[in-house]
Amino acid sequence: MTTHVRRVLAVIAVFTLALFGLATSASAAGHAAKPQHHGLQHFLGLQSNPAETATPTIIATGPIHAQGTDTVVDDNNDVFTFPAGTLSVFHSPTSQHDSFDPVTCLARHSEKGNYRITGGTGAYAQATGKGHYTVSVIVVGCDQSAPPTVFQLVIDAKGPIRF
Repeated sequence: MTTHVRRVLAVIAVFTLALFGLATSASAAGHAAKPQHHGLQHFLGLQSNPAETATPTIIATGPIHAQGTDTVVDDNNDVFTFPAGTLSVFHSPTSQHDSFDPVTCLARHSEKGNYRITGGTGAYAQATGKGHYTVSVIVVGCDQSAPPTVFQLVIDAKGPIRF
């Protein structure tokens, strides 16, 4: 082999290795942009303060494992805030039931529905997911102009999440 042919082969080898390195880096970078966390997510919302301005506590277990708060935006939208970011959640009921017993002053509200994660911030900026939820509210109080003696709100939601 001549020196010229060896030099051309060496240049081709270096170019091939460099090109392979760029392709591998680009592939790794593309992989890093995809969601890294996924699985079944559970949200438990709890509130014992009947004030409309009260903020329910949200306990998240699954890919998100944290305690946060639920800020109600309107009848169908909430923002869950956790230390690493927020989730925007759209929810719509599929069934509801209300009851009130004037003898015991016990009022109940139950609701079932679907939710969809519509966005996020921080560590959850790329979050997507959807699932089902149930809501249970129990109130004891006959005087509607006074705060109830007992108030309990429980939200239970679960479904797959990716971020």
